Amino acid sequence: MKKNHQINYPANTDIIQSFVNIQESYPPLFDSYIDYPTVKAWLKQIRTEGFDHSMITEIIAYIYRLKNTNREAEASLLLLVSASTEDKDALYVLARELFKGTLFQTNYAASFGIFTSLCKRGHPQATCDVALFYKNGIIVEKDKQRATKLYQIAMNAGVNRAQKHYNTLMNR
Repeated sequence: MKKNHQINYPANTDIIQSFVNIQESYPPLFDSYIDYPTVKAWLKQIRTEGFDHSMITEIIAYIYRLKNTNREAEASLLLLVSASTEDKDALYVLARELFKGTLFQTNYAASFGIFTSLCKRGHPQATCDVALFYKNGIIVEKDKQRATKLYQIAMNAGVNRAQKHYNTLMNR
């Protein structure tokens, strides 16, 4: 990990147990029994030195690069380590992956739960995704009024895709 970051999340000595627990909850679709140096280094960074949000952002970008080069097992493990920190953006990416079913088995209930928790914490992208659940009746009853309100909140927060979904909802 780069050493020029401002650490704003202190070292977390429980990260390995959190990582084991989250792996049990969301097992990766791909063989993940390899000891990836990147995963070890990320766990060590979090456990011994802590991290900052820009490091999570870098790891998330790296996860997407791994996915695009057919290295899904490594990507899934790095995502689980990152989500184990409870960082909002890492949890958001995990929820998206649980919804899409590309790194983990599709799990709409878990995805909805994470999105809802993030929505309550003011995460605008997650708010847009919760609206999608209500718009389409995934896991919950269809609720056009609730979806509309959530899309408006997401649009006001600058989520561009919320406008498209909102327009589609209004034209039904």
